[in-house]
Amino acid sequence: AGEQEYVHKRKRVVLESLSSLGINCTTDSVPHIALLASGGGQRAAVGLVGSLYQMEKEHLLDTLLYLGSVSGSTWSMSSIYSDPQWSDSLDTAVSRLSGPGVPLEEALAWLGERAKEEHFSLSDVWGVLTSAGIMKQMDLRRLSDEASRNATNPYPIYSAIEKHCYSHGPIQGKWFEVSPHEAGFTELGLFISTSLLGSTFQNGELLEEKPEMDMVKLQGVFTEQYGLTVTKRLETNSYLVLPMIMKWEWGTTGNFLYQYQGEKTSAIVARFHLTDAGLLINVGYPSFLGEKRDIDLIIAPEYSAGNMFEVQDYAAEVNKPFPEIDAKILEERDWPKGCYVLKGKEKEPTIVYMPLFNRHNCKGLLHTDFFLDVSAQIKTYETNTTNRTCYSKYSSNFYSQKSQIKAKY
Repeated sequence: AGEQEYVHKRKRVVLESLSSLGINCTTDSVPHIALLASGGGQRAAVGLVGSLYQMEKEHLLDTLLYLGSVSGSTWSMSSIYSDPQWSDSLDTAVSRLSGPGVPLEEALAWLGERAKEEHFSLSDVWGVLTSAGIMKQMDLRRLSDEASRNATNPYPIYSAIEKHCYSHGPIQGKWFEVSPHEAGFTELGLFISTSLLGSTFQNGELLEEKPEMDMVKLQGVFTEQYGLTVTKRLETNSYLVLPMIMKWEWGTTGNFLYQYQGEKTSAIVARFHLTDAGLLINVGYPSFLGEKRDIDLIIAPEYSAGNMFEVQDYAAEVNKPFPEIDAKILEERDWPKGCYVLKGKEKEPTIVYMPLFNRHNCKGLLHTDFFLDVSAQIKTYETNTTNRTCYSKYSSNFYSQKSQIKAKY
């Protein structure tokens, strides 16, 4: 109900924005538009800020009803939402990326407090490194704090996967989403209030309410894939980290489905482990397919060099609508153009797919050398000295094609 109320208010903002762009519709026919940022480490974090910055300049930002992120893009998404009015001006978020970092003492103090908790894991370690070291802030707010905000910004959806189900379980138990109002398994349709994520449950009943994890820890949960270098970056505090490395535990939290007896699931473990959704699908499509959010248009900036259409098999297996991909587009997947429009039919969303590693941005490379040189491209985009060039050049190329958005409506 909380999300629906927020979205209802947000539609008024979208309606006004579309009207200013010459796109006329009624309150009942406002298109549901979502921007889904891919993973891709620091490159994705910077890329998302740049994409949103350019959308603001092109007066497109307020057309978004939802904003979704996976893996690296969650770093910047969680960071910009620390400002309740961020969509009015992204200058603060942009300047923070090139600003001073968080003092080491402050980061280690936070980590020391987390080490005293029951569910301390490597996600805490990685969360403090990404939050303090990359996003240059220690964001101690709780995600549920955003539930009472007005509809100035698109509604945020973060994604993770459950580690055991990813390796051994059914596909319906893999994708996990977190919003300001609720957290739970997308395909199972089982959710709890976000403020209770990590509390103790048994047979569907709340036994002990525990403090909600802050955004620093959530950043670690959402981006475990990039935490493999953590031991090198925290050698001075290894006494906290080594026990976690020995067990290799990520995203440990209380399982709200423990001993829950239902038609869809029966959980026998008191804890589960949330981890990087990019390990399964590197764009947050699962949370935005189907009737729950009834998305009309998905804008999908792809900041990584991963599988172009890895969601197809997933959508088919869980019986979710996804537009057909033309055979010619599939033939180009190893040497893609800068933009593709996959037109949806009936309940399928239309998808505007824009890969960063494309013929335009990687011109000068031979087709056969494209993926051989991707690692070098990644290093170029991730250096601090080229961050601003990355998102400015890339986003300008991205949203100069804004006519693609108007074409649907």
